[in-house]
Amino acid sequence: MKFETRIAPLDLDITLGCGQTFRWRRREDGAWQGVLGDQLVSLAMGAYGLVVDSSPGRHDVEAMVREYLRAEDDIAKIQRRLGRDAVLARGMREVKGLRIVKMDEWECLVSYLLATYANIPRIARMIESVSSTWGAQIADRVHEFPSRDDLSGASESELKRCGLGYRARYVRELCDAVDMSSMRRFRRLGYEDLREALKELPGVGDKVADCVCLFGFGRLEAFPIDVWMERALARLYKAKGSYRKLRMFALEKFGPFAGYAQEYLYYNERLRAPDGTCVFSHK
Repeated sequence: MKFETRIAPLDLDITLGCGQTFRWRRREDGAWQGVLGDQLVSLAMGAYGLVVDSSPGRHDVEAMVREYLRAEDDIAKIQRRLGRDAVLARGMREVKGLRIVKMDEWECLVSYLLATYANIPRIARMIESVSSTWGAQIADRVHEFPSRDDLSGASESELKRCGLGYRARYVRELCDAVDMSSMRRFRRLGYEDLREALKELPGVGDKVADCVCLFGFGRLEAFPIDVWMERALARLYKAKGSYRKLRMFALEKFGPFAGYAQEYLYYNERLRAPDGTCVFSHK
């Protein structure tokens, strides 16, 4: 099933390649291929919009893609608000095509639980191993991410055989702690209450909770902090301290769109700052 849809501004390379999601790969032809629900999807920029090709295809694929890429986000409004900050104002034009993704909440929760103390290639391998073992097959060697019910039948030892290590226990316990009614309850909560509820789950600390709030539940106030963000905040704002102190600093400075500020700064620090070609700077 192939079609075009209009989502602008959009830069697929920095949106799908900056580390906020783990199941997309850039092909040699420049298109990005990944899994959305029960669909194998390829995305490429065409002359008139985003070209989408999905398999096996379903009537609501366009809605799935638009939700995933948060097509309704008003990037101009977001950047005007964030442009009040002198640091961000200097370089936001270069990252206007970077969009926050909206993952399935359950997939996001498990994925970021697996992401603790692991680099992106390893995270991707763990997710693919779990998916190929318990997820329904979509195409040759491609499986959807397993639902909570599908994954609940996995033992800790089976999960360890997928390369999860100590995370296997947390995933096993998470399946017992969360059901679909829990997810519905989570969706009704505001950011702060949701964050605290997620932190009560096995293996979920501050960073995982904020990642799930942002990329899974779409709470744009969330500002996940890892070593890259600690470096960025220290280098650009001279802000240092505990996770709580840095989170409150970000909320006060960036307000309701702190999540977008986080992605801009993360992209800048991880992919640009090391070679000296920073988008943002304090100078």
